[in-house]
Amino acid sequence: MIIEILTTKYEVPAEDVSPEVAFDELAVDSLTLLEMSLILEKRLGIAIQEGALEAGQTVGEAAEMISSLGAAA
Repeated sequence: MIIEILTTKYEVPAEDVSPEVAFDELAVDSLTLLEMSLILEKRLGIAIQEGALEAGQTVGEAAEMISSLGAAA
């Protein structure tokens, strides 16, 4: 879902996105990460703490963190 949001809403080229790439390598800033958190909260029906998604995180790390929040809910 993170990759889909990055490629559709933020027009990050799909070939640039993989679980191993960090958000800052994709030129995704903190405002975009906050906005993406809100989108994920709405779609998944979970609460994501502000700042949980960070520029230095990889897409895979973010997905694991969000998955664990969903499992805890």
